[in-house]
Amino acid sequence: MELLAPLPARRPQATHPVAPVLARLIDEIDTACADGAMMGERIVAALGQAAAQKHLLTAEQRALQAGCYARHPIYGDPAGRFTIIAIVWGPGQFSPIHAHHAWCAYAVCEGTLQETLYAWDSKRGRAWAACTGTRSPGYGCYAHAGLDQIHRLGNPGLEPAISLHVYGVERERVGTHVNRVVQTT
Repeated sequence: MELLAPLPARRPQATHPVAPVLARLIDEIDTACADGAMMGERIVAALGQAAAQKHLLTAEQRALQAGCYARHPIYGDPAGRFTIIAIVWGPGQFSPIHAHHAWCAYAVCEGTLQETLYAWDSKRGRAWAACTGTRSPGYGCYAHAGLDQIHRLGNPGLEPAISLHVYGVERERVGTHVNRVVQTT
């Protein structure tokens, strides 16, 4: 079980240099959460716009972590509908193969990520690799909770990479209620 440090569920202060970009992202995701039919598309668009901003993240939110990718919480919705996290991927760092317990979306900010998508074999209770693709800055996607979107994401390169993620779960449960690790064939 991964525990994350407490994060205040409040809007960034206007005196902070990233405040306008982050406030706009929060507002867009907040509005998208009320739009069931277009929610995923709206969240991906908002993430793409925010990820293109060079000064979105503070120096602390861009820090690498030895041994595993670093998850830096950025914002927790006071109503518990979503949490925004920056993930900093060091060279060779990859997630486990997983699906999600909650809806999620991500966009690549910097560097190049590799994503392998898996298909679920319900008879065997396992996933199998279907395809692998390169995800460059500007790429974004959305997935519903469940086994329809199983993937492994990581940094195959020699330089750090950064992605921006939104999970449909309250901040306190991000470490335990997002990833659903699955077995492969």
